[in-house]
Amino acid sequence: MKMKKWISILGGLLLVQLVLAVAVNLMGEDYGAFEPQEKLLAFDKKEVDGLRIEDDENSLVLQKRDGKWLLPESGDFPADQETVERLLEKLATLEKGWPVATTGGAAKRFKVDDEAFERRLALLTKEETQAVLYVGTSPGFRKVHVRPEGEDAVYAVAFNTWEAGAKADDWIDKDILKLDGDQVTRVEMSDFTLQRSDDQWQLIGLKEQEETNGEEASALVDKLTGLRIQSLLGTEAKPSFQQEEPELEVKMALKSGDTLTYRFFKPEDEAHYVLKRSDLDHYFKVAPFAVEPIQSAEREKLVQTKAQEAPMSEASGEDISAEAGIETTE
Repeated sequence: MKMKKWISILGGLLLVQLVLAVAVNLMGEDYGAFEPQEKLLAFDKKEVDGLRIEDDENSLVLQKRDGKWLLPESGDFPADQETVERLLEKLATLEKGWPVATTGGAAKRFKVDDEAFERRLALLTKEETQAVLYVGTSPGFRKVHVRPEGEDAVYAVAFNTWEAGAKADDWIDKDILKLDGDQVTRVEMSDFTLQRSDDQWQLIGLKEQEETNGEEASALVDKLTGLRIQSLLGTEAKPSFQQEEPELEVKMALKSGDTLTYRFFKPEDEAHYVLKRSDLDHYFKVAPFAVEPIQSAEREKLVQTKAQEAPMSEASGEDISAEAGIETTE
């Protein structure tokens, strides 16, 4: 009886295996043809000079000219070089692994179809396409389904959809305003002027018992030279910018002889500020936390009373107050 039972169990397992084998053949799966260590995309990273990214609503082009990545549709605004190179490096090193599906219908299910996708990335060389990758749904944390153009196979790879944003603001160099503080020689605001002298900041127009608070002065210059933008607002002034009434104006002179003028505007019913710098064509969106500490700078915060020095004996150089028994405070 036991032997018959085991024969029945083994026969059932064999039947299941046969059914699975038939199903695989009917679905056209051929896993033996795949090499898990094969690169996902075949392209030469050094030759790539263009990148086109699309989602269901937006598209953008990144173009490399004279060794620099630019956004041609945004007036050749500089892209964040490290971010672009990091994406290309990621794409160049992705491996196929085992496919999660190889049927034609799977592309739609995982949103890596020619018409339905989360992202479509095209790598270009002299406007010719080297490779195209469709990015779709996410099967888990830091994983996405992808499909190289021309293949039916769908893979799950380590990638984040946000690493391939389809808006210009995802790629702009947000540090475009940053300056080397050592190159600034003068800062002018409505209430005061700071002048660099022997690598120290001096407030112009100090009274007899006043001196510059060097810490506060340096902190203000650091805030100005370290400004970051949030997004581009185009090159044309808009009525909503309230440009006729700037909230703040700052002038900075540089060692090069150039003078930069910063004009900050506060759009009505908006939390952010709009900034226009004299040497750049674009208007920029800037966060309140970056502007308000500059706006609140005033002369009173930049001066301090000179420390009182105890009188000294001309003959001995000793403290006269000590000889006279006068109490002093430390």
